[in-house]
Amino acid sequence: FNLWRDAEALEAFILHWTTLARRYRECGSDKVSFNLVNEPADVGPGAHAKVMRATVKAIRAVDPERLIMLDGLHYGNVPMSDLGDLAKDHVAQSCRAYIPGGITHFRAEWVDRKRNFPEAVWPGGYAEDGVWDRERLERHYAAWAAVADTFGMGVHCGEGGCYSKTPHDVALRWMEDVLDILKSLNIGYALWNFRGGFGILDSDRADVKYEDYKGYRLDRKMLELLKRY
Repeated sequence: FNLWRDAEALEAFILHWTTLARRYRECGSDKVSFNLVNEPADVGPGAHAKVMRATVKAIRAVDPERLIMLDGLHYGNVPMSDLGDLAKDHVAQSCRAYIPGGITHFRAEWVDRKRNFPEAVWPGGYAEDGVWDRERLERHYAAWAAVADTFGMGVHCGEGGCYSKTPHDVALRWMEDVLDILKSLNIGYALWNFRGGFGILDSDRADVKYEDYKGYRLDRKMLELLKRY
């Protein structure tokens, strides 16, 4: 099935989400929210909006108040002004902080082997669409803030982080710019991940002097940076 083209796929998708809506109807959005599709890609805004609107409408018939998150197009990187009117239905949008890929996924085994990224530097990080610096990041996230301001719609950065193969000083400089921009635009964020290759615990970076914390290896510099924002 192709969710964006096939009626049967959409029917199954709606059944999935309305089943969850009934199951968690008595549980508030402060404990359970829905994120309908993780990082949609290879779909145009029209086909995407058709699926999202139908699913939101079906969920609302079961649970009028559930917070629903919609990831931006192109892997969570493109905001959807065409869905801004859904703010009235407790719908928010979610962006990502994985730009530029030559910084965030430098030598990541599942990505870099296909792209052969040059050495990671910041500012001046490489992506397939050119070189990135803070000014370009500001323009990128300003488009998300515009959706929030125009429609009164919540915007959240649902994932973001920098893989362990990126030099630590480069990762921290990039992360500080991203965090500072997001905070200035009133966009909350979630780190991917807490423990692991992008996180503050057990990230296996070769250039970090870790601090022991209850049996875990803590990246204290990254933790302190996150706490400042």
